[in-house]
Amino acid sequence: MAQQVTEAKLRTWMHRLGPRLVALSTSICHDRDQAEEIVQEAFIKLWRKPPDAGEVAYTSWMRRVVTNLSINALNRTRRPKPLPEFSSDPALRSRDTSETSREMSEELALVWSAMDRLDSAKRAILMLRVGEQLSYEQIAHHLDVPVGTVMSRLNRARRALMDEMKNVGEQRETIPFRDFLSG
Repeated sequence: MAQQVTEAKLRTWMHRLGPRLVALSTSICHDRDQAEEIVQEAFIKLWRKPPDAGEVAYTSWMRRVVTNLSINALNRTRRPKPLPEFSSDPALRSRDTSETSREMSEELALVWSAMDRLDSAKRAILMLRVGEQLSYEQIAHHLDVPVGTVMSRLNRARRALMDEMKNVGEQRETIPFRDFLSG
């Protein structure tokens, strides 16, 4: 039976896991405010009914809850998100206006644009591998699927991302991307 989480323990876990969970959720749903609400909802779930395995399972359990809540929220509210340069979130906007920074911003916009075109399951598995830097085994445990399934899903997600990047790149060549960003 799961042991009730005390207020002090909950606060400790919020400080320990909160920033990474918000980053994970933001990477999936591209909305920091929504991500913060999702993480708050996940901590409420932890408060009300913690996993039976106890504190040892909190990190993976919370990551799974946040991933699922983020995917569900994204599927409910599909809408285009602003490019990082035009975002209201200062963390997403570049501070340096040098040519290198502009090129990096363009490439980042290309990747995010391609990521936005992927279905939420492909985007989520890519973010768990790249953003969270989880091993195949950790992802398999997180998603409750065999390691081979993780490998094949990641392979399909990577191929889909590359295809989308080609599509976005072709559109970028049709409309000069720098002109698009500056005007």
